[in-house]
Amino acid sequence: MLTVRIIPTLLIAWSRSASSFTATSLLRPTTSRSPVCYGKVTALNAIPPPHNNNNNELHLLTFDLDDTIFPIGPAVADANAAQLQALIKYGYNNASNEEIIAASKQIRTELREAGNVITYTDLRKQSIRREIERLTGSSSSSERIVHGSVIEAIFDAWLSERHASADRNLFPHAISALERIREQHPGAVIGAITNGRGNPLEMPSIAPYFDFCISGEDEDVFPRRKPDRGIYEAAVKKYNILQGNNPIYQENDKISLRWLHVGDDLANDVGASAACGAKTVWFAMEEENDELPSWSTATKEELQRRAALDEMARDHVSAKICSLGELPDAIVKILGHYEN
Repeated sequence: MLTVRIIPTLLIAWSRSASSFTATSLLRPTTSRSPVCYGKVTALNAIPPPHNNNNNELHLLTFDLDDTIFPIGPAVADANAAQLQALIKYGYNNASNEEIIAASKQIRTELREAGNVITYTDLRKQSIRREIERLTGSSSSSERIVHGSVIEAIFDAWLSERHASADRNLFPHAISALERIREQHPGAVIGAITNGRGNPLEMPSIAPYFDFCISGEDEDVFPRRKPDRGIYEAAVKKYNILQGNNPIYQENDKISLRWLHVGDDLANDVGASAACGAKTVWFAMEEENDELPSWSTATKEELQRRAALDEMARDHVSAKICSLGELPDAIVKILGHYEN
């Protein structure tokens, strides 16, 4: 039985090498179109009217989560506070989130030198364990081994508050935009694609609008996180399953998927999903900020690679929005320009 396949219509090739990802080639179009920010005056009129056709329905809409549906800063800050309270609950009164972050960076350095990679979940759990060992003077080789159930409980407190805080701090118009999209595209499948542990199905305010969530930590995805195409292929596979493995649209022996991906990250969201066949909506709510959050463990080399990917991805922005309230209109405009 046929399933939806991704049509390689884009000009950017992304390759995976060891634990890093690089853009290997880019053929620039002969004409350059600047992305449209719908918050600007007359921006909606900047795109020509859609073609007259009856085939501009939306099949699949996917979202990044962190800094797209909600700001990640408050969510992580609140989750870290809950993590600290859980440590205190278990008697580790002098626990420090700064020490846990330092442990995370040290663990990542050790993994990099050994050529290994672990999930963000395992990284956090190992960091919690090292903080407890620091406080107690114990180690994994000593008699005072930290019980795994304690680590799990502290991590669960962190994850639970991460979801709760994200649900409290949704970006303006997130819910109303999702409502409009559901009304305008009742047959569309809506999913989330995220590298981390965020999950809209665990967030009561937006859970009713989502059909699935693909995480870079899923067994059938890891370690192929964004910007690797593997995580996007997993999302299309999930879409096929939800559709009963029946192609949604077929013409001249070709199957095309009307798929839009929305995200704030040029490399991870725009470039990577475009390379897999998606039209892209770049959500740029604020001016770009190169300052890293205090909890980031990214290296200088990783940041340099990301900057190069960001620049290459700019040519593949289908639309740029400044508010989620502008997303429904952006979707309609993009769909009107699909070729039939």
